[in-house]
Amino acid sequence: MMVDMKQIHGIQLEILKQVARLSSKHHIKYFMTGGSAIGAVRHQGFIPWDDDIDIGFTRHDFEKFLRVAPGEFRSTNYFVEENRLNPAYEYDFAKVMFKGTEILERGREEAKSFNGIFIDVFPFDKMPAAKHQQVAQSQALQAILQEIRRRFYPDLYPNMSLDPKYVDMTIDQLYKLRLQIMVKYDRDPSLAYVNLSSPYKYGKERILPAEMHRFTEMKFENLRVPVLSAYDSYLTRLYGNYMKLPPVEKRIQRHILKASVDNPQELSENEPDSQIEKHRNGFEAEAS
Repeated sequence: MMVDMKQIHGIQLEILKQVARLSSKHHIKYFMTGGSAIGAVRHQGFIPWDDDIDIGFTRHDFEKFLRVAPGEFRSTNYFVEENRLNPAYEYDFAKVMFKGTEILERGREEAKSFNGIFIDVFPFDKMPAAKHQQVAQSQALQAILQEIRRRFYPDLYPNMSLDPKYVDMTIDQLYKLRLQIMVKYDRDPSLAYVNLSSPYKYGKERILPAEMHRFTEMKFENLRVPVLSAYDSYLTRLYGNYMKLPPVEKRIQRHILKASVDNPQELSENEPDSQIEKHRNGFEAEAS
């Protein structure tokens, strides 16, 4: 059956609850990013027309999440998609999905992997300080992305220009090289964190070293979620005046074109909200 935005949001909140529970159990720190951070600050929940949830981890916590989540979710209605877990999933970030759901996602209409109702899970890596290193990292990631897209969606990219360095590499080799490029500068504590998987231009979604690891708790629908304490600086860099509502014509769903749920009755939580809200992310809570 077709589902409406309210049901999509309900499922996404259930996924987020499980990610929060898992993160608390394993001492992993997640935080709201992008439009979901705006939602927490401006709407105390979803941006009304937004159809996804975005969260972030440092690369260290992202890798820890990938190690523990598949086992934790094995006997549940939740699962993680990431290219090391499923090579048919082409992205360089992860999604946590709900079983028994199916969507048609803009830009992934011909997706080879399973595509259910999801939340996005982004790793934050380090961006080099030198301009020439930034250009090299950006260009290499873009060329690898184009080669992967050409392999997965040849009909959509019939005239794509090719980089000969990557044409003869296997998908697995491309994934491994992409990851090496993404984490190349992660050992330098002086560098800014950056979402290299961001839909925005390279380096735009940036968190300064002093801003990371300091979070404040905010209301997000029926949950309490971690948001960067420096959310104003982060969101202003990313969006400008983020408190101003966009024009009506831009208040549109950007991801989910169609969605269906096989077993809506399975959405009920075994764990009551009061208990779930006791699961904290282990973040350093500060006064809002």
